[in-house]
Amino acid sequence: MLFKRRPRDNEPPVAADIPKQAADRPPALRGELGLSQLWYLELRLKEELARAARGGTIFSIAAWEPRLLPGDEPAPEIMSRAAELIVGKLRSYDLATRTDARRYMAVLLDADYHHASTVAYRIKADIQVLIPGAGRWRAGVATYGRDGVDVDGLIQVTMRRLEDDAAAA
Repeated sequence: MLFKRRPRDNEPPVAADIPKQAADRPPALRGELGLSQLWYLELRLKEELARAARGGTIFSIAAWEPRLLPGDEPAPEIMSRAAELIVGKLRSYDLATRTDARRYMAVLLDADYHHASTVAYRIKADIQVLIPGAGRWRAGVATYGRDGVDVDGLIQVTMRRLEDDAAAA
């Protein structure tokens, strides 16, 4: 479990929890806004890490979150519109998910730091400009090889860069 959450949040369903008529179908990989399930993102991150270690491929992790005052919660309608915009701006094979109430994260396959940063900051600017009332957002990016070689390290660097983006603004 890479992200801090309750044990049963957003995990693939256990066979006993699935109604009999739905037991034949695999669990949904994407939610209603086109975002990947968090458990699927974790699984794919591990697969991409193994692939990158084997074959010298590269991937990046990008994250976005609104800049809020301590104790404030983001408006659900703004977060939904931001999710739609993020999914719409990414390539079809990139994976985006909502990791908690205020943060989105994406795995950008075959993207080095320069390309991933360009994508992340363009999406950040689009959210701020195209969604009325969204306010200021921040973005952060980490790339395999440049910023770390394990998933936890890459996620920590991504979160640190989110904080750095807030301090720079």
